[in-house]
Amino acid sequence: MKRSQRMNNSPERHSQYRNEPHYNTYYQPVGKPPKKKKSKRIFLRLFIIFVFIFALFIGLMYYLSSRANVDDLKTIENKSSYVSADNMPDYVKGAFISMEDERFYKHHGFDVKGTTRALFSTIGDRDVQGGSTITQQTVKNYYYDNERSFTRKLKELFVAHKVEQQYSKNEILSFYLNNIYYGSDQYTIESAANYYFGTTVNKNSDSMSQITVLQSAILASKVNAPSVYDISNMSDNFKNRIKTNLEKMKQQEYISDSQYQEALSQLNNYWFVLHAYRQNS
Repeated sequence: MKRSQRMNNSPERHSQYRNEPHYNTYYQPVGKPPKKKKSKRIFLRLFIIFVFIFALFIGLMYYLSSRANVDDLKTIENKSSYVSADNMPDYVKGAFISMEDERFYKHHGFDVKGTTRALFSTIGDRDVQGGSTITQQTVKNYYYDNERSFTRKLKELFVAHKVEQQYSKNEILSFYLNNIYYGSDQYTIESAANYYFGTTVNKNSDSMSQITVLQSAILASKVNAPSVYDISNMSDNFKNRIKTNLEKMKQQEYISDSQYQEALSQLNNYWFVLHAYRQNS
Protein backbone atom coordinates (compact mmCIF):
# COMPACT_ATOMS: atom_id res chain seq x y z
CA MET A 1 0.00 0.00 0.00
CA LYS A 2 1.31 3.33 -0.91
CA ARG A 3 2.18 5.82 1.76
CA SER A 4 -0.45 8.31 0.57
CA GLN A 5 -3.17 5.66 0.85
CA ARG A 6 -2.05 4.79 4.35
CA MET A 7 -2.25 8.48 5.34
CA ASN A 8 -5.78 8.79 3.93
CA ASN A 9 -6.97 5.72 5.79
CA SER A 10 -5.34 6.63 9.07
CA PRO A 11 -7.57 7.17 12.17
CA GLU A 12 -6.10 10.63 12.67
CA ARG A 13 -7.22 11.67 9.20
CA HIS A 14 -10.76 10.38 9.69
CA SER A 15 -10.97 12.17 13.04
CA GLN A 16 -9.96 15.42 11.35
CA TYR A 17 -12.72 15.03 8.75
CA ARG A 18 -15.28 14.29 11.42
CA ASN A 19 -14.50 17.57 13.17
CA GLU A 20 -14.80 19.66 10.03
CA PRO A 21 -18.22 21.21 9.29
CA HIS A 22 -20.13 19.98 6.26
CA TYR A 23 -21.02 23.45 5.11
CA ASN A 24 -19.44 26.79 4.38
CA THR A 25 -19.03 28.50 7.74
CA TYR A 26 -19.07 31.92 6.08
CA TYR A 27 -22.83 31.55 5.56
CA GLN A 28 -25.61 30.57 7.88
CA PRO A 29 -25.86 26.75 8.23
CA VAL A 30 -28.10 24.96 5.77
CA GLY A 31 -31.16 23.54 7.44
CA LYS A 32 -31.40 26.41 9.93
CA PRO A 33 -33.21 29.24 8.07
CA PRO A 34 -33.56 32.61 9.80
CA LYS A 35 -36.56 32.92 12.08
CA LYS A 36 -39.41 35.04 10.69
CA LYS A 37 -40.29 37.95 12.86
CA LYS A 38 -43.99 37.25 12.97
CA SER A 39 -44.68 39.68 15.80
CA LYS A 40 -43.53 42.64 13.73
CA ARG A 41 -45.65 41.58 10.77
CA ILE A 42 -48.72 41.16 12.96
CA PHE A 43 -48.15 44.58 14.53
CA LEU A 44 -47.78 46.17 11.09
CA ARG A 45 -51.01 44.58 9.85
CA LEU A 46 -52.90 45.69 12.95
CA PHE A 47 -51.55 49.21 12.55
CA ILE A 48 -52.64 49.36 8.91
CA ILE A 49 -56.12 48.11 9.86
CA PHE A 50 -56.34 50.72 12.63
CA VAL A 51 -55.33 53.54 10.27
CA PHE A 52 -57.86 52.36 7.69
CA ILE A 53 -60.71 52.20 10.22
CA PHE A 54 -59.74 55.59 11.70
CA ALA A 55 -59.69 57.14 8.21
CA LEU A 56 -63.16 55.72 7.52
CA PHE A 57 -64.38 57.13 10.85
CA ILE A 58 -62.98 60.58 10.07
CA GLY A 59 -64.56 60.46 6.63
CA LEU A 60 -67.94 59.51 8.09
CA MET A 61 -67.78 62.34 10.64
CA TYR A 62 -66.86 64.79 7.90
CA TYR A 63 -69.79 63.60 5.75
CA LEU A 64 -72.28 63.89 8.61
CA SER A 65 -70.93 67.30 9.65
CA SER A 66 -71.01 68.63 6.09
CA ARG A 67 -74.78 68.09 6.08
CA ALA A 68 -75.27 70.64 8.88
CA ASN A 69 -77.20 73.68 7.71
CA VAL A 70 -75.14 76.55 9.08
CA ASP A 71 -77.68 79.00 7.65
CA ASP A 72 -79.61 78.31 10.86
CA LEU A 73 -77.14 80.42 12.81
CA LYS A 74 -78.72 83.53 11.29
CA THR A 75 -81.81 82.92 13.46
CA ILE A 76 -79.77 84.19 16.44
CA GLU A 77 -80.12 87.65 14.93
CA ASN A 78 -83.88 87.47 15.54
CA LYS A 79 -83.45 87.74 19.31
CA SER A 80 -84.97 90.93 20.70
CA SER A 81 -81.80 91.89 22.58
CA TYR A 82 -79.42 90.97 19.75
CA VAL A 83 -76.57 93.44 19.16
CA SER A 84 -74.07 92.91 16.35
CA ALA A 85 -70.38 92.83 17.23
CA ASP A 86 -69.92 95.66 14.72
CA ASN A 87 -71.91 97.90 17.07
CA MET A 88 -69.95 97.02 20.21
CA PRO A 89 -66.88 98.81 21.58
CA ASP A 90 -63.60 97.05 20.73
CA TYR A 91 -62.86 96.37 24.39
CA VAL A 92 -66.10 94.40 24.74
CA LYS A 93 -65.08 92.09 21.89
CA GLY A 94 -61.51 92.06 23.18
CA ALA A 95 -62.59 90.92 26.64
CA PHE A 96 -63.97 87.67 25.20
CA ILE A 97 -61.36 87.15 22.50
CA SER A 98 -58.42 87.63 24.85
CA MET A 99 -59.89 85.19 27.36
CA GLU A 100 -61.42 82.54 25.11
CA ASP A 101 -59.55 82.59 21.81
CA GLU A 102 -56.74 85.10 21.37
CA ARG A 103 -55.95 83.81 17.86
CA PHE A 104 -59.56 84.22 16.74
CA TYR A 105 -58.77 86.53 13.82
CA LYS A 106 -55.89 84.32 12.62
CA HIS A 107 -57.26 80.76 12.49
CA HIS A 108 -59.91 79.21 10.22
CA GLY A 109 -62.20 77.66 12.79
CA PHE A 110 -59.81 75.69 14.93
CA ASP A 111 -56.46 76.24 16.55
CA VAL A 112 -54.23 73.23 15.79
CA LYS A 113 -52.38 73.14 19.09
CA GLY A 114 -55.38 73.77 21.32
CA THR A 115 -57.75 71.54 19.36
CA THR A 116 -55.31 68.62 19.29
CA ARG A 117 -55.07 68.77 23.06
CA ALA A 118 -58.85 68.97 23.36
CA LEU A 119 -59.46 66.04 21.01
CA PHE A 120 -57.06 63.54 22.52
CA SER A 121 -57.89 64.41 26.12
CA THR A 122 -61.39 63.02 25.51
CA ILE A 123 -60.17 59.52 24.61
CA GLY A 124 -60.88 57.07 27.41
CA ASP A 125 -63.82 59.06 28.81
CA ARG A 126 -61.60 61.76 30.21
CA ASP A 127 -62.85 65.32 30.53
CA VAL A 128 -62.44 67.59 27.57
CA GLN A 129 -59.56 70.00 28.05
CA GLY A 130 -59.59 73.64 27.07
CA GLY A 131 -58.72 74.47 23.49
CA SER A 132 -62.02 75.08 21.69
CA THR A 133 -62.06 78.24 19.61
CA ILE A 134 -64.87 80.78 19.68
CA THR A 135 -66.13 79.32 16.39
CA GLN A 136 -66.20 75.81 17.87
CA GLN A 137 -68.00 77.08 20.97
CA THR A 138 -70.53 78.85 18.75
CA VAL A 139 -71.19 75.58 16.92
CA LYS A 140 -71.42 73.59 20.15
CA ASN A 141 -73.82 76.05 21.81
CA TYR A 142 -76.16 76.08 18.81
CA TYR A 143 -76.04 72.55 17.40
CA TYR A 144 -74.94 70.20 20.17
CA ASP A 145 -75.59 69.51 23.83
CA ASN A 146 -72.97 69.27 26.57
CA GLU A 147 -72.00 65.71 25.65
CA ARG A 148 -68.25 65.23 26.13
CA SER A 149 -67.03 62.77 23.54
CA PHE A 150 -64.42 62.35 20.83
CA THR A 151 -67.16 62.02 18.19
CA ARG A 152 -68.85 65.29 19.17
CA LYS A 153 -65.50 67.09 19.13
CA LEU A 154 -64.80 65.91 15.60
CA LYS A 155 -68.21 66.96 14.30
CA GLU A 156 -67.85 70.30 16.06
CA LEU A 157 -64.47 70.83 14.39
CA PHE A 158 -65.75 70.11 10.86
CA VAL A 159 -68.87 72.25 11.25
CA ALA A 160 -66.74 75.09 12.67
CA HIS A 161 -64.63 75.03 9.52
CA LYS A 162 -67.80 75.22 7.42
CA VAL A 163 -69.04 78.18 9.49
CA GLU A 164 -65.74 80.00 8.91
CA GLN A 165 -66.14 79.54 5.16
CA GLN A 166 -69.63 81.06 5.14
CA TYR A 167 -69.47 83.88 7.71
CA SER A 168 -67.14 86.75 8.57
CA LYS A 169 -65.28 86.86 11.86
CA ASN A 170 -67.52 89.58 13.27
CA GLU A 171 -70.64 87.63 12.30
CA ILE A 172 -69.30 84.56 14.11
CA LEU A 173 -68.41 86.66 17.15
CA SER A 174 -71.92 88.13 17.10
CA PHE A 175 -73.45 84.64 17.08
CA TYR A 176 -71.23 83.65 20.00
CA LEU A 177 -71.90 86.69 22.18
CA ASN A 178 -75.65 86.47 21.59
CA ASN A 179 -76.06 82.76 22.23
CA ILE A 180 -74.11 81.95 25.37
CA TYR A 181 -75.25 81.58 28.97
CA TYR A 182 -74.31 84.44 31.30
CA GLY A 183 -76.23 83.17 34.33
CA SER A 184 -79.60 84.26 35.76
CA ASP A 185 -81.42 83.23 32.56
CA GLN A 186 -79.48 85.70 30.40
CA TYR A 187 -78.37 84.43 26.96
CA THR A 188 -77.27 87.57 25.10
CA ILE A 189 -74.54 89.97 26.10
CA GLU A 190 -76.95 92.92 25.86
CA SER A 191 -79.47 91.35 28.21
CA ALA A 192 -76.66 90.40 30.62
CA ALA A 193 -75.28 93.96 30.63
CA ASN A 194 -78.79 95.33 31.20
CA TYR A 195 -79.54 92.86 33.98
CA TYR A 196 -76.29 92.98 35.96
CA PHE A 197 -75.12 96.57 35.43
CA GLY A 198 -77.95 98.59 33.87
CA THR A 199 -75.70 99.30 30.88
CA THR A 200 -75.72 98.59 27.14
CA VAL A 201 -73.10 97.08 24.82
CA ASN A 202 -74.50 99.05 21.86
CA LYS A 203 -72.12 101.94 21.30
CA ASN A 204 -74.76 103.71 19.18
CA SER A 205 -77.43 103.65 21.88
CA ASP A 206 -78.34 106.70 23.98
CA SER A 207 -80.97 104.97 26.09
CA MET A 208 -78.55 103.93 28.85
CA SER A 209 -74.91 104.13 29.87
CA GLN A 210 -72.36 102.21 27.86
CA ILE A 211 -70.78 99.13 29.42
CA THR A 212 -67.36 99.75 31.00
CA VAL A 213 -64.07 97.93 30.52
CA LEU A 214 -64.39 96.26 33.93
CA GLN A 215 -67.98 95.17 33.30
CA SER A 216 -66.93 93.66 29.97
CA ALA A 217 -64.15 91.72 31.68
CA ILE A 218 -66.57 90.53 34.36
CA LEU A 219 -68.99 89.09 31.79
CA ALA A 220 -66.18 87.51 29.77
CA SER A 221 -64.82 85.89 32.92
CA LYS A 222 -68.22 84.75 34.14
CA VAL A 223 -69.19 82.64 31.09
CA ASN A 224 -66.59 80.03 32.05
CA ALA A 225 -68.76 79.07 35.04
CA PRO A 226 -71.90 81.23 34.95
CA SER A 227 -73.68 79.38 37.73
CA VAL A 228 -70.64 79.46 40.02
CA TYR A 229 -69.26 82.98 39.63
CA ASP A 230 -71.49 85.43 41.49
CA ILE A 231 -71.22 89.05 40.39
CA SER A 232 -72.83 90.40 43.55
CA ASN A 233 -70.56 88.37 45.84
CA MET A 234 -67.26 87.78 44.07
CA SER A 235 -64.98 85.01 45.25
CA ASP A 236 -61.20 85.45 45.21
CA ASN A 237 -61.03 82.97 42.33
CA PHE A 238 -63.49 85.04 40.30
CA LYS A 239 -61.59 88.27 41.01
CA ASN A 240 -58.30 86.67 40.00
CA ARG A 241 -59.84 85.51 36.75
CA ILE A 242 -61.08 89.04 36.02
CA LYS A 243 -57.60 90.44 36.74
CA THR A 244 -56.09 87.91 34.35
CA ASN A 245 -58.62 88.94 31.73
CA LEU A 246 -57.75 92.62 32.13
CA GLU A 247 -54.05 91.83 31.82
CA LYS A 248 -54.66 89.90 28.62
CA MET A 249 -56.77 92.76 27.23
CA LYS A 250 -53.91 95.16 27.86
CA GLN A 251 -51.26 92.81 26.45
CA GLN A 252 -53.28 92.31 23.28
CA GLU A 253 -53.89 96.07 23.04
CA TYR A 254 -57.64 96.06 23.38
CA ILE A 255 -57.30 98.60 26.19
CA SER A 256 -54.70 101.19 27.11
CA ASP A 257 -52.63 101.22 30.27
CA SER A 258 -54.80 103.98 31.76
CA GLN A 259 -57.97 101.94 31.06
CA TYR A 260 -56.33 98.93 32.66
CA GLN A 261 -55.37 100.84 35.81
CA GLU A 262 -58.84 102.37 36.08
CA ALA A 263 -60.52 98.96 35.75
CA LEU A 264 -58.24 97.47 38.42
CA SER A 265 -59.07 100.33 40.78
CA GLN A 266 -62.79 99.79 40.18
CA LEU A 267 -62.41 96.07 40.79
CA ASN A 268 -60.67 96.67 44.13
CA ASN A 269 -63.58 98.90 45.14
CA TYR A 270 -66.21 96.86 43.39
CA TRP A 271 -68.51 96.48 46.38
CA PHE A 272 -68.90 100.26 46.64
CA VAL A 273 -69.47 100.60 42.88
CA LEU A 274 -72.12 97.87 42.91
CA HIS A 275 -73.79 99.32 46.00
CA ALA A 276 -73.96 102.77 44.36
CA TYR A 277 -75.50 101.26 41.22
CA ARG A 278 -78.16 99.43 43.24
CA GLN A 279 -79.08 102.60 45.10
CA ASN A 280 -79.51 104.52 41.85
CA SER A 281 -81.48 101.78 40.07
